[in-house]
Amino acid sequence: MRRLALVVSLVAVIALIGIVSLTVMNKAAAMSNGAPQLDCIQCHQDAKNRPAAFTVEGLPATVEPGKEYTIKVKITKGPKSLGAAYGGFAVKAYAGKLIVADKDNTMISGDLLTHTKKGSMLREWTFKWKAPSKCAGDVKFNISVIAANGDGSNIGDAFATKELTVKCGKPKAAAPAKTGTATTTVKPKPKVITTTKTYTETELITTTTTTTETVTSTTAKPGLAAGVAVVVFLIVVVGYLALARK
Repeated sequence: MRRLALVVSLVAVIALIGIVSLTVMNKAAAMSNGAPQLDCIQCHQDAKNRPAAFTVEGLPATVEPGKEYTIKVKITKGPKSLGAAYGGFAVKAYAGKLIVADKDNTMISGDLLTHTKKGSMLREWTFKWKAPSKCAGDVKFNISVIAANGDGSNIGDAFATKELTVKCGKPKAAAPAKTGTATTTVKPKPKVITTTKTYTETELITTTTTTTETVTSTTAKPGLAAGVAVVVFLIVVVGYLALARK
């Protein structure tokens, strides 16, 4: 009997753990298919302690009645994703009309424009908003985003929200140009004084006198000098022999 009670208790505990796990996982999966509300931290429990950051592009400070605007919401700060999901967003406009521009990644859910399941794999979304045809004061927007860590649970994600207010009305027309007689003051042109210098060119003629010097050089011919020496030598020898005979 005790064994039976122990087995039944163990089965009950396992079943309870399974039910809780399935509830958490189903809730996380449901959130990936659009945000049911702007206050995302009711499901993403600790996201309020993990601030995300995002930008809103395409919404001017003053909107024109009846004009349609293309708006982009882009998450710029958040945890890295493991791949099950990357993020989500929700927009509420208190006047005008929210319009789905990207049917694959965005949808209308109640009074919100939010992401689809496919859109949860993104961190930026584009949609349209049409300003009211008649202005009844300023228009307020509430925008919230979740930067998901992609682990399939509702823990470890980051959250951010903004409230934007824009003015509604036709932009002020530019002030018309004033008409009148314009007085134009023409400044006299400064006088240009031109100085002309006259130069007298003197032609310098240089006369070059070339003097040719004639140099007469006398060069002793070596053959003549040798013949004279031989003759003198013979005279001396002959005279010496003549004296020796005496």
